[in-house]
Amino acid sequence: MSKEILFTMKGKMLTYIFITLILLLCLTVIGVGYAQSPSPEEIEKMKGIQIINPHPPFSLRLWLDKERGATYAPGEKIKISFQTSRDSFVTLYNYDTEGRVKIIFPNRYSPHNFLRAGQIHSVEGLIDPHTRPGIEYIQGFAATRPIFLSDREKDLISKEFMPEVSKNYKAYINTIKGIIVSTPPTAWTSSNLLSYTVRPITPPLTNYGRIIATSQPQGAKVYLDNIYKGVTPLNLDRVTAGQHQIKLVMAGYQDWSSYISVSPSRTTTVSADLIPFPAYGSISISCNQSSAKIFLDGTYIKRTYSTRSVLLEDVEKGYHELLITKTGYKDWSKKVYVSSSKTIKVVVNLIKQVVDGSISVYCNQGNAKIYLDGSYKKRTSANKSVEIKKVGEGYHELLITKDGYQDWISTIMVAANQTYMISAYLVPEIIYDGSIAIYCNVSGAKIFVNGTYKAASSSSQPKILEELTEKEYEITLIKDGYRTWVEDIWVYAGETTSIYVEMIEIEY
Repeated sequence: MSKEILFTMKGKMLTYIFITLILLLCLTVIGVGYAQSPSPEEIEKMKGIQIINPHPPFSLRLWLDKERGATYAPGEKIKISFQTSRDSFVTLYNYDTEGRVKIIFPNRYSPHNFLRAGQIHSVEGLIDPHTRPGIEYIQGFAATRPIFLSDREKDLISKEFMPEVSKNYKAYINTIKGIIVSTPPTAWTSSNLLSYTVRPITPPLTNYGRIIATSQPQGAKVYLDNIYKGVTPLNLDRVTAGQHQIKLVMAGYQDWSSYISVSPSRTTTVSADLIPFPAYGSISISCNQSSAKIFLDGTYIKRTYSTRSVLLEDVEKGYHELLITKTGYKDWSKKVYVSSSKTIKVVVNLIKQVVDGSISVYCNQGNAKIYLDGSYKKRTSANKSVEIKKVGEGYHELLITKDGYQDWISTIMVAANQTYMISAYLVPEIIYDGSIAIYCNVSGAKIFVNGTYKAASSSSQPKILEELTEKEYEITLIKDGYRTWVEDIWVYAGETTSIYVEMIEIEY
């Protein structure tokens, strides 16, 4: 120890100079990182938006078309891709810089949100040209049943592309939480929280302007002064000031064109609703029952007559799903093809049905709860069958659950006047390790668990430390130029413990 203290005077001076240079370099780096860190208000917004299922039964993953820390300009294209590990109903929400909430999936052009496991899907859009600079967020939810969309939201989705459903994200988050509370944790999962920055528009060069071209539907070819430039949504920079002709072309739609004036250092927005070419036919329906409801592509149209045909006019050319339903009768459905300017004749014979069946459940464990389509029915009896009566004909989800055992779940088909036999074997529950989610107001802080370095913090998203056994841990965060942060945290098996670290800069 004495040898380490007794340096020569020359050695001390060199050491002091070296340490001073290192400190100056660290302060420079820290200053840059701090200037780019989100504000405390933005951190609180991020925490308020993110909803996590502590025991996710499956996964929903989101990613952008750009790398982590992506930035976009107003009017720029953005692509969000997503994938679920289980067949489920997926809903994606966008939280913009002004606190508004939009549903980006399902949408007007992808109205059906039931997705198959493993398949990659994507949504393409355009950053609102008038949006305020700042950070936007996207989070999604997947559920085994369509629980997240109200009738009002479904109506908005059918009329608008990515409709706004709330001006206050805090109130809407409470609505989502209210839905989740009444849903078993085994029936839903949440995605990772995506974030990206909308940067201010960079003014074009003095003698040039900018054109942002959008269309409904998207994907129209854009011609500027008869020269092909790309497809909508499209951002055209360095457009010479003056008068220009812009034309949008898309197969199956009428061409759209207009003359626009481009001013120096200004952005001109062009938005076109393309008109499809007339291509309609009709469907004539003859039915043996009156007052049966007619649905076309899931939308109620009118009722049948037993004495005459019903004509559905102005039906768009192409394939359509036709459904005829009446209480006490089996549903009739068929996919029909409608040709332009022609009438297709459909004959429907509705058959009466007996709608009730039953389910006999045999389980190796007694006193386990039985749920049918999410509703509690009764409890099991060990090594003895129990019967659930008056079950409607069709597909049902059966769930058997008991504390200390893994849930047993299956989709079954119940037929009228028949008993479906179920044999369920419950196995002991696997005890999972816990994890810690660390939110930090600065990036690059070193994270130590019981004195062992684990990772570096990120100010834009939590750092997850996984596979921690149930016990108490000392968590330490260290970064040059900041006060060391230390706290003891208890980790529970199978749960994620969130901690929020506010690193305080040292004032010199």
